[in-house]
Amino acid sequence: MNNKRLQNMKKLSLLILIAFLSFSCSSSDDNEPEETQTDPIVAKWQFGKVIYTYDDGTQNTNEPTSCDLQSSYTFLPDNTIELISLVPDNNNGCEVETVNFKYFNWSKVEDGKYRIVSKNPNEPEEVDIENVTFESNKMIWTEIIDNPQTNVTKIENYFTRQN
Repeated sequence: MNNKRLQNMKKLSLLILIAFLSFSCSSSDDNEPEETQTDPIVAKWQFGKVIYTYDDGTQNTNEPTSCDLQSSYTFLPDNTIELISLVPDNNNGCEVETVNFKYFNWSKVEDGKYRIVSKNPNEPEEVDIENVTFESNKMIWTEIIDNPQTNVTKIENYFTRQN
């Protein structure tokens, strides 16, 4: 795969994850004190490796770049997501990539499943339900791909908790 295609797949995966995690409902009885149990996704997450699995069973692991390691996704208790994305600049450094979401939200569908919803201006809303697992300070987001236009069948995004 060429670098631009991998970068686009990474961005798409991240957007889907963020979009998936964007809507959430909570209910409380005004007469009872609300219990405070924070969802494990509520944190700042640093992007890590991405593992692509192909239809022939082979895998390709992309380690995070120095720019990836400076990028983060913060899932907030109000079910919004803040994205700080850095991309390579022309001077062998990194620059902030401007992403103008109208909204970027998350919600928990059930244990291990989150919905991410994002909307960019002049583009259709993206809604995805993804499988998310937590292991210690790691979050692994697994997307199963059923698209005959690509030979990628699964993408696993690894994130490290920052707070």
